[in-house]
Amino acid sequence: MHFKSVLPAPTGRDKLRQESRVFSLISMNVEVKNYITIPALEKIDGIKHVFTTRQNGLGARNIGIKSPSDWDSVAAEFGVSADRVVTVNQVHGDTIITVDSGNFRNTRLVEADALITKAAGLAIGIDTADCVPILLVDPAALAVAAVHAGWRSTVKKIVRKTVGMMHDEFGSDPAGMIAAIGPAIGPECYEVDEPVMGPVREAFPFWSEVATPRGSGKWGLDLAWANKLELMQSGLLERNIHSLGMCTSCRRDLFYSFRAEGRTGRMLSAIMIRP
Repeated sequence: MHFKSVLPAPTGRDKLRQESRVFSLISMNVEVKNYITIPALEKIDGIKHVFTTRQNGLGARNIGIKSPSDWDSVAAEFGVSADRVVTVNQVHGDTIITVDSGNFRNTRLVEADALITKAAGLAIGIDTADCVPILLVDPAALAVAAVHAGWRSTVKKIVRKTVGMMHDEFGSDPAGMIAAIGPAIGPECYEVDEPVMGPVREAFPFWSEVATPRGSGKWGLDLAWANKLELMQSGLLERNIHSLGMCTSCRRDLFYSFRAEGRTGRMLSAIMIRP
């Protein structure tokens, strides 16, 4: 069932996070139907995208096996058949695959965490329940990407590698690309310790900008901000990086959160070049 409303102004932890220096991502008024879209991407001719919510996300799987029918509702929204909603077997790595008309039906079991394409009519997507979903668009080359950035993929610089692969394969100029960062767990809810912070320090000279000490060897880690900085260092302009700026753990009325709920459902972040 469709519903329509405007997301309420952030309060409590969401408000504090959006006002903080660490999580000073662009906030915006977005309209919720069965999904969330970001206005900057909606303005691009020939592109359609969605971030699903609990209202039409995928419920907890009994045995974890994915099926092409998982995202039938998203396929209907995009106006394509279910097999044209293209996903991969996400493994928290840095493998990126190029999707085209010849391989799109064979990606579901491929181990990867990002997809890129110039093929029209294929909705490439990644599923999350706290990790950072990132959608990329090159309006000039008309190429798109979907990136799954948990902490492991983030320290492996997956978003930077995706931008680089789009440049190599499609001739994309990072300065002309637009990025949308979807709902992800925020630093007030994502507490980590040294096994995570060690790789973060090693990967990022800017690590102190994305991690807040909490004492007793604990840190609040801001993965969305880390990926924004990575996008900027990849050549994207700050004004072209847009974020929903909402925490999946804080807003369990709207989103699934593995950290808060344990076994739970997934949201899909998908993008398509219109046929």
